[in-house]
Amino acid sequence: MKKCILLVVSAVMALSLAACTPTPEKEKAAADAQTTAGAEGAEGGPEGLVAAPTETYKADTMEERNKGSENLPTLAGVSIYRYNKTRDGLVQEMDSLESETLEPQGVLDLMASYGALPEGTELISFEQDGDKATLNLNQISTSDDTMETRLVVESLVNTFTENFELEAGLILQENGEVYTIPEVEAEDDGTMYYDTEYIKFK
Repeated sequence: MKKCILLVVSAVMALSLAACTPTPEKEKAAADAQTTAGAEGAEGGPEGLVAAPTETYKADTMEERNKGSENLPTLAGVSIYRYNKTRDGLVQEMDSLESETLEPQGVLDLMASYGALPEGTELISFEQDGDKATLNLNQISTSDDTMETRLVVESLVNTFTENFELEAGLILQENGEVYTIPEVEAEDDGTMYYDTEYIKFK
């Protein structure tokens, strides 16, 4: 009787182990069930199931960000010299024009927006010959203050000589007449040059 009971218990244990042991058929069935569940989740199936991604992740690169903007215009960058807070020197500002090319009128408009020119200043002409140019305005300075006038002159000279690469200098004219002031060194013909010590005038 005891032998019979032992045989029955052994048979039951063997069957239990066989049921728990993974086989290739069982693994394939489990994988198929998981794939089906994922697909159902993507289509509004049971909550908690996440569908496998269907799109490849795109790297966040500058090339990827700039796609579609290749045909946008490249605006001309300029360097503007405006008055500093203590109004005894200049500060350099980097900005851009509303055009792709460097235009004298655009540069003057930006200078005016920074308050570096008297109100009502207008361009009469700008003539460039190689690395030297003549800038003719309807007015240079409307102030009797010596420093105020120097700020306008130095701002114009530095801004135009740098942006238009005028290594041979700039001649300022007011209504066709050469314009110079004692505080800014100039050649006999009125040519003035970029002031490297623009941060604070002496």
